Amino acid sequence: MNDIAVHLLLFCVISVAIVVCGAFFSEADDRKALRLVPRRLAWFVGGCGILVAVILIIEHTFARVS
Repeated sequence: MNDIAVHLLLFCVISVAIVVCGAFFSEADDRKALRLVPRRLAWFVGGCGILVAVILIIEHTFARVS
């Protein structure tokens, strides 16, 4: 596997762990927390994607080497 695939796989594993822990700590009812995991995961991954896009735009704009 190449580096990007390994990094994306690790990101997915860690994202699921973070979201599941957050969901179960924030909700008293376990069934409700489990139902909220897909939506919370989508928000988390989407937010991380937006953050990556902003960082890449800033890097391209201000930290250009060439």
